[in-house]
Amino acid sequence: MKIGQIYDVVFATGRYEVEYEYGVKCIKKTPQSYRVERTDGTTRLIRQDSIMELKETVSVTTTKVSINH
Repeated sequence: MKIGQIYDVVFATGRYEVEYEYGVKCIKKTPQSYRVERTDGTTRLIRQDSIMELKETVSVTTTKVSINH
């Protein structure tokens, strides 16, 4: 993961447990884990070796365009 990028992450949290986080932003990287921020502002720590699938997503922003003829 790169700091500042937005990802969809699938990771193991236990022996038989898998969790999904969609649209989280990587805000900190340590030697063993990543700190990610959810869209609601809460953060979560994800261990690097528990990540099963990682997909970088594109953030969608809406801009207002005015066209004058």
